[in-house]
Amino acid sequence: MKVRFFGSVLSAVVMLGAMAPQARAAAPPSSAAGAGFSFADWTVSTGQLDANWTTGAFTTPGHIVLTRPGNSIEADHASGNMKMHQTTLTGHVVLHDDNGALTGFAGTGPSKVPATLTCDNLNIDGVAKTYVATGNVFFSQGGRSVRADRAVMNGATHDIHLFGHVQLKQ
Repeated sequence: MKVRFFGSVLSAVVMLGAMAPQARAAAPPSSAAGAGFSFADWTVSTGQLDANWTTGAFTTPGHIVLTRPGNSIEADHASGNMKMHQTTLTGHVVLHDDNGALTGFAGTGPSKVPATLTCDNLNIDGVAKTYVATGNVFFSQGGRSVRADRAVMNGATHDIHLFGHVQLKQ
């Protein structure tokens, strides 16, 4: 099943993988109060950031929040490699698009209705611009929603392929 409904929120997630040039320039401060840094138009905050600025490897052993006007992404943990532009968000991943800038269901176009995607894990490959959401995948916008075991999105075309127990409700 091919459904077109993702756009700016997931497109912006690729920025997490593309943050390497900005993040390498200066290591963010880390303290008991937490760690944070900015890239492009996103602000990233987490309780702890463990990063190897030479290799690009990083982990956030605790909650991580990415925000920008109209959008937010939260997860329990994150790990990846900034230089390789790869990130894995794990545990209660929630993406919010308050502006409704997503493309809508099945090519219906932006609806200006807020949208939310939740999943257990989100793997992002910023080079290939692919996103793989697994575990309890749920997307809702307005009165429409879809559930699946797994979703694979092409960040360039915004096509998404849903796999395993797909349930569409309109």
